[in-house]
Amino acid sequence: MLSYPIDEAATLLKGRLEAARESLGNCEEDMDFLRQQITTLEVNTARLYNYEVTLKRKEREEAEREEKGKKGGK
Repeated sequence: MLSYPIDEAATLLKGRLEAARESLGNCEEDMDFLRQQITTLEVNTARLYNYEVTLKRKEREEAEREEKGKKGGK
């Protein structure tokens, strides 16, 4: 085990504390960025789902019109 004089130990611990605080700040910034990216992803997923629903609805309506046209033409 290492032992340091009190002054040297205090200096070392202060330096490590400062580095840890800086690292914490970076991690918090990264978390904020990831939260924004998750929100963007969720919004885009919802938009794609809604777009797919709209396309399927249009396809179904067109198919129904074609069926009515075939039945009306007979």
